[in-house]
Amino acid sequence: MPKVRVSMMDLQRRALQEVRKQPGCHDVREIAINRVAKPAENNWSLCVLAAGSADANTAARAAVHVQTVLRRDYDLLTD
Repeated sequence: MPKVRVSMMDLQRRALQEVRKQPGCHDVREIAINRVAKPAENNWSLCVLAAGSADANTAARAAVHVQTVLRRDYDLLTD
């Protein structure tokens, strides 16, 4: 099944919702979607910028998990 191409803002919104669903991460405040310059399979990556009251390591692990899951379905729109 082909991936859905979404805008940076849409992907960021979806990813933040998914990160906040992970155990211990309901209070994650901010994430970043980074465009990958030379994509092999995926053209974006995800990281937590502000963990809020969540443990930073827990939030980082949640971001890796969410990135893996969302990369199966979404690619960034290209300019």
